Formats: sequence, C-alpha cells, structure tokens
Amino acid sequence: MEAVLLVVHLIIALAIICFVLLQPSESGGFLGSSGSMSNMMSQRRSGDPMSRATTILAGCFFLTSLLLAIYAGNRPAEKSILDAAAGDESAVTAPSAAPVDAKTEVPATPKAPISQ
Repeated sequence: MEAVLLVVHLIIALAIICFVLLQPSESGGFLGSSGSMSNMMSQRRSGDPMSRATTILAGCFFLTSLLLAIYAGNRPAEKSILDAAAGDESAVTAPSAAPVDAKTEVPATPKAPISQ
C-alpha cells in the first residue's frame, strides 16, 4: 500500500511541476520577459482550467503527503541486525565445562599456595 501511495505521490509532484511551468503568468509565462511592470495594475485573471487543475493537484499532493506521514508513523520500528544480536542473550552461550572422567578427581576446594 505504501509503495502505491508513494508512486501516486511522485506522479502528482511531477504533474504539479509541469502545470506550474506551462501556465502563463501575468508577465508572459515561463518563457516571457520577467520583471516588467506593464501588468502590475492589470486585473487578476479568472481561474482558468490550468490554474484549477494546479489547485486540485496541490490538494492531492498535500493529502498524499499526510497519508504517507500517517502510514510511516503507525509502522512498527524496525530493528537493526546489530541491535537484534546485542539484545539476544540466548544466542551467545557460555562454553560448557569439559566432562569429568571418573578417574580424575576434582577437589572440593581449590588448593592455593600459602605464601608466608
């Protein structure tokens, strides 16, 4: 589900880029002269289909952004391999004691040399 939502999000982002670059601005569009003051006092254009489509795409972009954020927040935290190995005590075992033969006796208390 997340992959499909991410692909839709990317398609919407590319469509917004295309629509914004293609629609004419007040100074002549993307390839027009910028910085001219000729249209400063002109009326604002009414909403044409390009600007309406841009607005709808922007709303869809925000919606998919919100859904992706909610989806990422509800996902359980993934553990690293190193965290799993460090936290798993049963994976590391102590070396076992060598089997004791019946012929060799193990003293009950170890004998230590007396140094005096």
